Formats: sequence, C-alpha cells, structure tokens
Amino acid sequence: MLSNKRIKKWSSAILAVVLCLSAVTSVSASSTSKPLPKPSWQKDLSEINQFIEAPFHIPSTKTVYLASNTYIASQTKVWEAGVVTAVDESSGKPKWSFTFYQKGTPYPWNTKIAYSKLGSVYALVKDGQGTKLFSVNASGKSNWTIPVPSAEDVHVMNDGTILLIDPDRKVTPSAKSKPRAYAYSANGKKLAELSLGQMYSVIGGQYVVSQIGEIGISKLAVYGSKLNKLFIYNLPSGATTYVDEATWVINNSDILLRVNIPESGNKLIAMNAKGKTLWGRSIPGNARVQSIGQNYVVYADGVMSLFNAKGLVTKAEVKVDLPIAIIFETPDQQIEIHTENAKKVLNAKTLQTIYEYPNDEDRQKYHYAGNGYLYSINQGHQLAQYKLQKGTQ
Repeated sequence: MLSNKRIKKWSSAILAVVLCLSAVTSVSASSTSKPLPKPSWQKDLSEINQFIEAPFHIPSTKTVYLASNTYIASQTKVWEAGVVTAVDESSGKPKWSFTFYQKGTPYPWNTKIAYSKLGSVYALVKDGQGTKLFSVNASGKSNWTIPVPSAEDVHVMNDGTILLIDPDRKVTPSAKSKPRAYAYSANGKKLAELSLGQMYSVIGGQYVVSQIGEIGISKLAVYGSKLNKLFIYNLPSGATTYVDEATWVINNSDILLRVNIPESGNKLIAMNAKGKTLWGRSIPGNARVQSIGQNYVVYADGVMSLFNAKGLVTKAEVKVDLPIAIIFETPDQQIEIHTENAKKVLNAKTLQTIYEYPNDEDRQKYHYAGNGYLYSINQGHQLAQYKLQKGTQ
C-alpha cells in the first residue's frame, strides 16, 4: 500500500503579526480539476501484484523507477517480494528489473526502498533470518547485500550515506523502547550508530534532528548525515515543539524550527549548521509551514507568504477549502497544495499556478513526480503517466 504523509495540526493561540506590506495576488481553486491529457504510456501489473511506492525520476538519465511487489512460488508456499523496474521516461519501456530476494533464503516479511539522486537503489528487507540491506547500481546490477540491525526506515542522504532507523528498539524485552539510527557508506561499510529521542526527523538529506526530554523541557541534538554530532540546541524556556513535524532545511544548509513559546505564541527560528541562531519570526498559531528549496512558505487564513533568508518575497491569496491546509514541496522544488476538489502545483518564486490535477479517489491515487510528470495508480496495479502542459490544466 502506498504510504500517506502524516498531517498534524498545530493548536495554539493565534498571534497576529504584520510582517511586511506587499501586493497580494490570487490563486483560487477551481470547483473541479480540468480533464487530464491522454496518458503518455501505461503499465499494468497482474492483479495480485501492486505498486508499493510512487514512481521516482532520475532526470540525468531520463529513467523512472517503479517499485512494486511480485509473488514467488515454491513447492509449498507463495510469498511476496519487492521489485524495482527501471523504465524509459518518455516511452515506459523497461530498461532493467531487480527482485530483492535471494534464492534459498526465508520469504521476506516486508521491503522498504530508497533511491539516491544518481540512480542507486537500496532495499531494506526483513525476513525470518533478520534484516538485510541490498544495494543495486543505476544499471540494475547488485553492488552488495549485507546483514544489518533490525530497522524499519531507510534514507539516502545527499552525500550518499545510507541511514537506517529502528523506531522501536529494545535492549531487553522489559526495557523501554528507544529509537536507534545506523549510518552506512555507499560501499556498505558501517560508519556509526546512536540512540535518538522518541521524536526525531531526517531533514533535507543533510541532518538528523533528535528531540531529547519531555515536551516543554526538551532540547535538540543535531547530527550530520554520517551521524556525526554537530550541536545541541537549547529551546527557549517552556517552548514546545515536535521535531518530526516542525523542522526543515532552508537556504541550502540552515535549519528552520517551529516552536510555541508561552505568552508569545508561535515562532520560526533559523539556525546554521553550527547551531547559531540566525533570526526569529513570529507566525500565526494556525499557520502551515513548509520549506521549498532555499525558501519557505507560511500559509494562514487564506494567504500564502513566501520568504527567503532576508524576509518576505511575495504573497498570494490561496483558497484551500480544507479544515487543515495540506502543503508539500514537490520533487522539482515547487509547491503542491491540496484543495477540496483538486491539487495544484504553484511556482515557488511567484506562487502562481503551474499545473492542476485531480484529487485522489477511492481506488485511484495521483503522484506528481516533478517537471510536469504526473502518475495515476488505479486499483493498485494499473499505472499511467501524464505529461502536464503549463497553463492548460
């Protein structure tokens, strides 16, 4: 099943702040999305197989990775295994396929997949013998397979380091669980491991932010991609934050943190890679925040404000028509917003609409992959690619 991003509402007092005077343009949501163009290509799996991740583009090689499951049969049983198929971006024709299963080993319980920007594929596979990490190169050939500690999540960092995280590790059966992270090099060498706080976040392919201590009296430990400790950040007295929902990377390497401070309300704090506070900015308590490349946006009460490191860039009226605003950064560093009847991709410099496409339906999911490429997955096993045209959707 395709994973859904969690959406969490910040509940705190609204702090009205006038940040800057600027012209406000309008980006309204249509009552229904316009029809999609004809698919560029389609791919159907057998009904028992399913696509398990959204398609992932490797722009430098014009290749799309499609992650799915398949069933492997023995004389006594049938089991599911993860597969990645590389296809041509424009035609959908297969280039190669790799199944993350080794003959003679126990059947996999689950498979988690991650990709590097250069096209390497990593799969975290758990079976009756333990957990394995597979590495496959951009040509579909196996680099290595190694046993690793039990983990649930796999991340490929910008420098090629692979991070594994076990969110529920127990030293003994009676011990309290404590998340643990492991770092591996691109050649499969273990680099480091450490314990994390109960709340943590891997952000921007650069940092791991771990929240230590109880809410209201916690501090942050920030690590680099190889789990090297960078700094400890002490929150303002009584400040509340939830780093799994409130930390981002902006301006290439700075960290953006959202906190709620007693008697003063919600605030954004920017710090550099050494933990030095660069600036602070008050925001409404009902605001939604999202980093977009070097910049970030703040959405509240129908207005989206775009900021860079120096301050406000522009504003636009954006009618979301949902109880909680849903805003994401797209793979091509534009802004994705969800409305009641459609989804939109906004230009991250002007906040103007670039593309529009339908909302997910009961058995059909839509995934924007960047640069105008949209995919629909219907009933889990039918995939279609659409090339959206600017200004026509």
